[in-house]
Amino acid sequence: MIFCPAGHKLDEILSILDTGFNLYTFKKVLEDLARDYHLDYLLIDSHPGIEKDTLLSMALCDYLVLISRVDQQDLFGSGVMTEVASQLQKPVVLILNMVPSSVSEKEAGKIADRLAELFHLHVLTALPFNSDVLENLSKGVFVLERPKDPLTRRFTEIAMKMLEAIETGPADDHSASRPTSQPLA
Repeated sequence: MIFCPAGHKLDEILSILDTGFNLYTFKKVLEDLARDYHLDYLLIDSHPGIEKDTLLSMALCDYLVLISRVDQQDLFGSGVMTEVASQLQKPVVLILNMVPSSVSEKEAGKIADRLAELFHLHVLTALPFNSDVLENLSKGVFVLERPKDPLTRRFTEIAMKMLEAIETGPADDHSASRPTSQPLA
């Protein structure tokens, strides 16, 4: 696992903000990273919303993984992103994140089924809210620092599901979208 920040020097970040992303340069950097580090997969983590850099990332990707909380704002944004991905002819899967502990596994499954039908996509899983992850933010990589944590196993399962979805292509049957997750309560 290799982490590569977009930039850490303030002048580099400000330059990108002033000049914007260049599609050719961005694509070349991604290709160089994949080649130089012999990567099978390259994940781009972009911020939510329809911004130029997000659209460029979507245009260059082979597969889109949306991560959404189960609140109206995030779900609306996921719906918009799904529509954009459809226009770009990009397959999409959804991961529900930070599901409140008050939502049972059965309820999360119903939410996943509704979203799969509404957005015409596959929901990989529903992840419960976890305060340990929140407390770990920016201090390190949770899965590397806590390899035996049950949530780390869940992330590994999600990674395997993502690989399977990428390798088999988008599922036409969204009825299989019920997230396979451990109890959320």
